[in-house]
Amino acid sequence: MSKKAPKKLNDSLSDLKKTEIELLKVGMNMFSADGGNLFPIDLIAIGAMKRTTSNTEGFITLVEAQNMTAARSLLRVQLDTFMRFSAIWIVDSPQDFANEIISGKHIRNIKDRAGNKMTDRYLVDTLSKEYPWLKDVYDNLSGYIHFSAKHLFNAVEKVNNDTRTLSIKIGKEDLQYPEWSWVETVDCFTESVNIFFHYLNGWVATKNTVKKPI
Repeated sequence: MSKKAPKKLNDSLSDLKKTEIELLKVGMNMFSADGGNLFPIDLIAIGAMKRTTSNTEGFITLVEAQNMTAARSLLRVQLDTFMRFSAIWIVDSPQDFANEIISGKHIRNIKDRAGNKMTDRYLVDTLSKEYPWLKDVYDNLSGYIHFSAKHLFNAVEKVNNDTRTLSIKIGKEDLQYPEWSWVETVDCFTESVNIFFHYLNGWVATKNTVKKPI
């Protein structure tokens, strides 16, 4: 049996670009659900959808420019998008929760139905039960959001142990990464968008099946 050929970066980017069509479809379904009525959660969803489209466009541009450092930063931002939107499902009153966000309250200061403050760490630990890869990826990417050793490592192109010298590049392109690393990063971004769609579709289904949405 022949081995499956490694996935190409262009194929991964093509899969990610298709999510734009899916987002428009889900958005139309949300706006037409329950006769077009809008609820506080709809407003939170609109913000998350806008952030997702902006993140996606920027991420694709960065990948095509071979800027891994900034691309991974945006991937971390997109993880944050679906994580915080998912918090709607673990609070006592989702609509009240949405109103608190709209009023400017930080999610990290709001408690879930079990009485736990929904910090980023708490959301990561909670969601990792369903998405086991999330914790390691989130922790790794956090080094790209906050200035850290990750930025030094990204500047190092080559290490020569014999001469004890470094080859360093501080330009915008990150050419030292193999294609599989780019594919992995893009596929992870696509997965994060699809998880957001999962929760967004859940809200649409709720609007269509419950007389008075939660």
